[in-house]
Amino acid sequence: MTSIDLVAAPPRHVLERTRCAVGTLLPAALAELPDETREVVEFGLARQDFSTAALVLLSAEAFGDVDATGAALALEFAHLHEQLHADLMIRGGAWEVFGADRVVSAADALLSLAVARLGKHGVVVLNVALMSVVDGYVQEIGMDEEDDTDMAQHLGVAAAKHSSLPAAACELGALAAGASASQAGHLRQFGDDVGLARKHVDDVLTLRDDLTRGRRTLPVVAAAKAGMTVDGGRKWCEQQAELLLARALNHLRRCGPRARAAEELSSLAREVTTARCAPAPAVPAQPAGRSTTLPGA
Repeated sequence: MTSIDLVAAPPRHVLERTRCAVGTLLPAALAELPDETREVVEFGLARQDFSTAALVLLSAEAFGDVDATGAALALEFAHLHEQLHADLMIRGGAWEVFGADRVVSAADALLSLAVARLGKHGVVVLNVALMSVVDGYVQEIGMDEEDDTDMAQHLGVAAAKHSSLPAAACELGALAAGASASQAGHLRQFGDDVGLARKHVDDVLTLRDDLTRGRRTLPVVAAAKAGMTVDGGRKWCEQQAELLLARALNHLRRCGPRARAAEELSSLAREVTTARCAPAPAVPAQPAGRSTTLPGA
């Protein structure tokens, strides 16, 4: 067993430490916003676990002693920007509380706040990540209009929407601390795999609600394509999350990080992915096509 396989620090401690670190910068950042916009942003921040910011800070700590709190806050703002747009798409969350106009204004403001806290290269990396997210949404809309879609398409959309920002967070943190291109590349892949693993777990945890609403999420599509029950699709997603986590930890080992930061990154990766898959009662054992009535499922 290597040091990276150990769970050294409680993940909650990592997230609390991150909140405290970036929290010192929040008052000045939020003071730049009009009151109505700030209210939406504060509502959104209260729902964030600050794991995106934690990836930046821990990735920086993996290679040096550098203050990466500005970049960490920038990536957390970018993540909230994406989350607010997700609320608009599903007409939930902030959209229900504040309405579309205020949410759009807040999302735009968050992007400006993020860009202002990054250097030129950081802005380029963030822009590429957000364009990937947008492309994921565009592909998803197109797929909703198709009767037949394959698993590769759904996985591609999931990766575009949910892996891009964690990957960017890890890369920017590593580069801020002087990591080589190869080291930053491995940490980027670490973040990419963790993001997709987390999406698999998220879809498992919301499966019952998604079935009720007729959503084609990963376990539903996997079940339909393989001709198995939706419970089988759930188990498949849990297995995929395990495999993605293992691949992420392999990239973490290969980048040669400091031991303490590596242990905390490993611990955080597990906490936001497979550790959340507690045993749960099986969903109704019906074929996916019958239980969901989804187009193309």
